[in-house]
Amino acid sequence: MSREEEIRAELFEHTLNGHAPEVKALTEEALTLHMDPMDILFKALIPSLEEVGRRFEKGDFFVPEMLIAARPCRARLSSSGR
Repeated sequence: MSREEEIRAELFEHTLNGHAPEVKALTEEALTLHMDPMDILFKALIPSLEEVGRRFEKGDFFVPEMLIAARPCRARLSSSGR
């Protein structure tokens, strides 16, 4: 597995679990490796949030878990500079 694939997988898991510092560090590493920001968004962050939605619909996640999972994405998407 390439480092880019590892980063995508780790971003998915850390976003799903609401680990904002890890998502920030991985996103910064991805950008340092010249990964396409759209790739990061559409192959890691958005799929993770879609999984949160599926788990919410099934009753496995509740509003607090949804808010916790959204926090790292919101921080990455609204950060200045990148």
